[in-house]
Amino acid sequence: KVPSDDNILITITEPKSHTTLLRLPLRIFLMTLPRSIAVPAAIILVAASAACMVLTSLSASTESASPNLDNRRQLKLMPQKEIIRYGLDPKTIELRATRPGDEGDWWKDINYHQRGLCGGEKCFFISMSNSSKGYLIGDGNFHKVPRLAEAVEAYTYAAELGTEYNLRHFYAAPPYEMDTPRAFVRNLRGDYKKHFGKPKSLIIQPSSTAPEGSIIIRCYNDRVLYGRLMYILESMSVESKQNLLGELERVIHVVEAQPVLINDFQLMIDTNGRTYHLDLNRVKRGEASRKDAKNFEGCLEGAVKYVEDSIKGTKSVS
Repeated sequence: KVPSDDNILITITEPKSHTTLLRLPLRIFLMTLPRSIAVPAAIILVAASAACMVLTSLSASTESASPNLDNRRQLKLMPQKEIIRYGLDPKTIELRATRPGDEGDWWKDINYHQRGLCGGEKCFFISMSNSSKGYLIGDGNFHKVPRLAEAVEAYTYAAELGTEYNLRHFYAAPPYEMDTPRAFVRNLRGDYKKHFGKPKSLIIQPSSTAPEGSIIIRCYNDRVLYGRLMYILESMSVESKQNLLGELERVIHVVEAQPVLINDFQLMIDTNGRTYHLDLNRVKRGEASRKDAKNFEGCLEGAVKYVEDSIKGTKSVS
């Protein structure tokens, strides 16, 4: 708005809703510039002022958001797919009420609406007819290797570990291969759809359901290892922590007897301090690589020490 030759009255609203009136003497400009240039100059001034305020606002918002950086870093230590959350949504609840599931046809029994639980090669689907069971499903043509033979070997090895060392695992029955049902591909959504695409065949591994809230620990990074332990220990009682301590010490002895378990080592821990061995297909790759062996060195011993310190801390607080 140009009310006179002497001044341009500019009204600017700042991010905090304060109104500032900026009066700019223009006599010096009018002495050197044509009047036709005065208005465009004012517009440029307004734009520049607004830009400065936007930058100030962004800087302030960045400062206010800085406390969340630690949360984001923490999330990096806790990949969501390695914290067991099934995330049943309202659609799933409706399906449970109207279609209880059919164990005979697994693709009619699985929960397509749960949160995606996929690893690099396989995905887990919870059963709608029996939530304590589910199906670990992989592409039968993945990596173009004899997938069924590998899956059978993993199942057999898991059974041997359970019998000889009383180790827990999730394999509930022998795996089998079948042509991909059209209904399976048609009903896939979210992470599952991206993972599978349109496979020609599938390997089905009937499995037990992992306890919700469990975590998976690995040995490739100390910060990740201790970050996940901290997460699970926060919800554990002293008794559960002591149970976990004994379980970790037992796993150390088992790995000494079965060094193939070092290959891509991964162990699930639930909130009661129980441990579970998973993805046992990995052990059929032979001896552990130098990288896996180096990463594993001292890993579980460090986890034992971390749990011991947590127990001492809990006892001192109580």
